[in-house]
This record gives sequence, C-alpha cells and structure tokens, in this order.
Amino acid sequence: MKARKSWAMAYCGMAAALSVALMLLGAVVPVLMFIAPAVASLLIATVCVECGKTMALTAYGAVSLLSLLFVPDKEVALVFVFLLGYYPLVKPRFERIRLPLVRVLCKLLLCNGAVLAMYGLVLLLVPAGSISQELKTTALVVSLATLAMGNVAFLLYDRALHNLLQVYQLVWRTPARPPPPNSGALGIS
Repeated sequence: MKARKSWAMAYCGMAAALSVALMLLGAVVPVLMFIAPAVASLLIATVCVECGKTMALTAYGAVSLLSLLFVPDKEVALVFVFLLGYYPLVKPRFERIRLPLVRVLCKLLLCNGAVLAMYGLVLLLVPAGSISQELKTTALVVSLATLAMGNVAFLLYDRALHNLLQVYQLVWRTPARPPPPNSGALGIS
C-alpha cells in the first residue's frame, strides 16, 4: 500500500510538471495557446484515472497556481484555470445526464459561463477604456461569432477527451493493476 501511495504521488507530480511545461510552451508558441491547456487537462484526467480524484484535484491546483505565477501569457493560464483544467474532473457528472440534448446544453452552459467569467475578470482588471459606438457594435458581433466557434471547439474537445481516455484505458493502462478508489469518477466505459 505504501508503494502505491508513493507511486501515485510521483505520477501526480510528474503529470503536474509536464502540464506546467506544456503551459509554458503554449505561451511561447502562439498556435498552441488553446492546445496546450487542452493537453494539460488530459494529463490531469490520467491522474484521476490512475490515482483518484483527490490527487487529480491536487494536480489541478498545483498546475493552476504555477501557471498563473510563471506562464508569461496569462490567457493560456486562465483558459486552464477557468475551464479546461478542471473539466475532465466534472465531465463524469455531465455524462450521468441521460438526455443527450440536455447533457450538451449543460456542458455548453459551463463552457460559456467559464469563458464569460474569465474575460469578465480580464476586462475588470485591464479596462479597455473608451471605445467608440461603432467599434462597440463591431466588437459585439465579433465576440459573439468567436463565442459560437468556441462552443464548437469545446464540443470537439469534449469528444476528443472521451475518445483519448478510452484509448488510454485500453492501451496504456495495465489490466493487471486494480483501479484506485475514486477512479470511476471519469465515467469511462
């Protein structure tokens, strides 16, 4: 049992360190701005599968804090903190909803709420100043279009996360090792 705990702690630490490294890479390479937090969240999901939900929440907290402190592009860190970092941990709650349309609407509600809270915080901390009325109208239309594309991207991310976790369960996870307590939290079947 003691060896299992030390292995879980080491795995959690390595996944958190790799996640922070990915977040730093996402700040350096602009095309990875949203890909890096998504891949880092997959690592958090594997911590949940291997070590349980408590260790995964610990890893999420550590990666969030270190990303906010050390990642130069704060938007990359905020995307992880506000949405993608914890989503693999709350995804099983959504998967319990039987009606597919209600399940998708709840997921999109979480996504839109998190994105609006994130950018609301950013605008509160860094006000945009006075913008002309014409620019306000254009900015609103562009923001709504961006939010719609973000919803489509989030649904694609959700499906990719599901498929990648299934591949992880089938290919990488050794079948001889029993699942840890709380590992069923990801609802992978």
